[in-house]
Amino acid sequence: MAIFYKLAIAATAALATMVAAAPIDPAAAPGVGVRHTTATVIPLEEQNLISTEAIVSSPFTGRGTWFTDSVGSCGTSFNTNDMIVAMNAAQMGGTSQCGKSVKITSGGKTAQARVTDTCPAQFCSAGSLDLSQAVFQQLAPLSQGVIDIKWEFA
Repeated sequence: MAIFYKLAIAATAALATMVAAAPIDPAAAPGVGVRHTTATVIPLEEQNLISTEAIVSSPFTGRGTWFTDSVGSCGTSFNTNDMIVAMNAAQMGGTSQCGKSVKITSGGKTAQARVTDTCPAQFCSAGSLDLSQAVFQQLAPLSQGVIDIKWEFA
């Protein structure tokens, strides 16, 4: 009986270790997670881009949208009043653009912001930026939702 007891304890401990080390699937927990907290780097040749010219030539053109998240893929927290942007995944290159300044122009207005996040490919194509509310409001009213932008590194 003592051997069975020791085996049962060892098996329970091993099982508990496996369960504790199992990854948690955010999709299985509704309401958990933030839209821009992780970056997926997709090799350029797999992104169906017309050319890499759109990724490396400045100034860039694309769509500007706005977001309200509070933690970016660069590891910094922010609020809607901060002058920050989430760069499209194609140009973000993991975290290589974190902290860089960008100058954004739309409709004759200009704003300057810092890159603190990645906008996933399903939301932002190459050339596009997701803007904090503060940045978007310098260029257009939030009610506009989506604007054409031209931007470059500042």
